[in-house]
This record gives sequence, structure tokens and C-alpha cells, in this order.
Amino acid sequence: MIIEGAIAVKSAINNHKRTVSKVFIDRNKKTKDFNYIRKLCRISGIDVQEMEMDELRELLKGKTHGGIGAEVSERKEDDFSQGDIFYLEGIEDPFNLGYAMRTLYALGINNVLLGSRDYTGMQDQLLKSSAGAYDFLNVRIIKDEISELKQFKETGYHLYSLYRGEDSKDIFEVAFKDKALYMLGGEKRGLKTEVLELADESLYISYGNEFRNALNACAAVDVVATLRYSQKRK
Repeated sequence: MIIEGAIAVKSAINNHKRTVSKVFIDRNKKTKDFNYIRKLCRISGIDVQEMEMDELRELLKGKTHGGIGAEVSERKEDDFSQGDIFYLEGIEDPFNLGYAMRTLYALGINNVLLGSRDYTGMQDQLLKSSAGAYDFLNVRIIKDEISELKQFKETGYHLYSLYRGEDSKDIFEVAFKDKALYMLGGEKRGLKTEVLELADESLYISYGNEFRNALNACAAVDVVATLRYSQKRK
């Protein structure tokens, strides 16, 4: 597959989540950023193909590549590190998912579970919209969500769902557990009933104004991750 843009290419080279076989670069661009990528390629033994911009435009299909792209493998399946986990279900737009990943990584989250889906065709979009965070994160795709979420629960994770129900607690009044798994669904369908039933606690985001509509998934991720980061710092 081909990824495009300096941020995506640097992320792929630096994070070793995928094999980078070739880098295609505008031969006339000698900026600090591009020269740094050339140096990374030399150190890593990656083939660099210097090309004219017209040739790059034929090879790279997007409009925001900025004169650089790379041929890479699919990313490897990750093992999770210590720390909290975010499970994101049903965020279908790759740009929204990428924005959520960018926020999570910036606020100290390293582990992300995704609902079962084929993400093959959106790798480049995820790298771009996450500003490279997609390849910094440990990402696993759940194939049997109930079974796998139960396993996390059995190993001591406290499962929080973001869900506005009768027994849900105001997220601004909750002290998060040290070992937690946060489950958030897309705004169209939310979390599956079976997933909600696994939660140890359900949380809702209280609003400062009277407002009946739910926040979109990215905004909800922002709120949860920011609160979690704030509490961890204290």
C-alpha cells in the first residue's frame, strides 16, 4: 500500500509498526524535514526514489502529499503495554477515528481497541488524520468483542461505558480507577447492548446548557481522555 505526506512517512519509519520498502520524494525539495527523512532512510536502509513532481502526481493519488509518499506493508498486530485502554466501536469515518487517536495519544493513552472491521483501505487516511499517532499507538482489532472484553475484566480492568442511562453517573463526579478500560461508541448506534452489560459503571457527560443531542464520538473521546489525564496528574 502507499501512504502519503511527510508526517505519515516519518511515523511509519520511526515506529516500526510496518515495513517501509520504498520512499518516493520530490527531488527538488531540500527542506529540513525532507532531508531528515532522507537521512532516516539511509540509516534504515530504505530505498529512496527521487522523482519529479509530475511523476509523483501520477503515483500519489491524494492532493495533500506535499511531494512525498512511501510503499509500506500493513501494520503489525500490537501487544498492549501497561496502562489504560480505550475501546472505540462504530466510529466509521476514518478522519474522525484518526482525530480521536490523535487526542488519545496526546493525552497519554497508548492502547486502543477497535471494533471488528476491515481497516485495510483507510490506513493512509488514519495516518494523516491522526498526525501519525496511529502508528505510535498500540492498536488491536477485536474479533469477538464480548469474549475479549471479558478477558480484560478478568485480569483486573474496571470497565467504563459512556452511556446515558438511568443508573449512569455524571462523568465529572467520578474518580477513575487506576486500571481502566473505557468503552465508547459512535454517535449513530452507540455501544452494543451486550457490551453495555459488561460495564462495571456507565458514565454520561453532563452539559453546561440544556441540550438534548449527544456529542459526536470525537468530542466524547476528548472529554473522557482529558478528564482521565487531569486525574492522573493529581
